[in-house]
Amino acid sequence: MSKSVYLYLASGVTSDIGFWVINYSENVDIVNPLNIKLLECYRKELFGIDAAIQVKKAIIATLELLVSDSRNDGYVFESPPEGYSSEIPLNVIEDIFDLWAYNFSDEYLWRKYIRLLTFRKQLKTKNIFINKGLKGNIYSFAVKLEKILSYRPICSTKNINKSRKLMW
Repeated sequence: MSKSVYLYLASGVTSDIGFWVINYSENVDIVNPLNIKLLECYRKELFGIDAAIQVKKAIIATLELLVSDSRNDGYVFESPPEGYSSEIPLNVIEDIFDLWAYNFSDEYLWRKYIRLLTFRKQLKTKNIFINKGLKGNIYSFAVKLEKILSYRPICSTKNINKSRKLMW
């Protein structure tokens, strides 16, 4: 049996810049013993070390996809020195964490969910027709994933492509 660790989602500050961090630790108290930079722990789930590594990879891949899709749409998140931008709202980060942490229990579905995420990363843009070919648990998971990945900041610096200026 592998050792147990806590997979956690926490907020922190470095050089007056806020960030989100997803990691795992054997300590029950995530904030105090590990790092003075961490402020608060929002999610903490007990996993085996191998499971924590897999879930962390899935969460990070989803966050990177969200940031990449946002960048492709012209939205720019600040880049903190560590972790992920605090401009991503807590509810979005929590939804991503929960989506992967709570769907790890079924190995068969987990492998399908990971393949779906990998396929989504290869598309570079969302395609509504892909979801139409899915059914059952995979379809409902794909809908949840697309809903999370569709987040775009309201008050963000949006770079407007200069080549698309109005003609008049």
